[in-house]
Amino acid sequence: MASDTHLGKTKFIENRDQNTPLSRYNKIRLLINPNNIAIQETWEPPTITKLDSDRFFEVTIEYAHRPDLIALLYYGTEQLYWVIARANGIIDAYAETTVGRKLRIPDRDNVFLTVLAK
Repeated sequence: MASDTHLGKTKFIENRDQNTPLSRYNKIRLLINPNNIAIQETWEPPTITKLDSDRFFEVTIEYAHRPDLIALLYYGTEQLYWVIARANGIIDAYAETTVGRKLRIPDRDNVFLTVLAK
């Protein structure tokens, strides 16, 4: 649920959508300046530590260009596709998830602890 805070003449709208708690945008504030122009706050993604319990996945035709389905497979939610992209240095998750690409899948428990802690 969004809430408003006024600091000076800039309005800050906090995003706390209970329907998407794992979205990378969930905790980013929207800044409304005095001219009523909206600017999204900068997002600093959490660092997901490499662990021995991380898994690896070779993209098959079924999962090509579908990082959301890979996230659903490993994390039970498609919202965490960005974690897999970040762990593998991927900029465009859909374009770069190609057949044959080997992906590091960060440990599920570590991901949930890290993402929900931020």
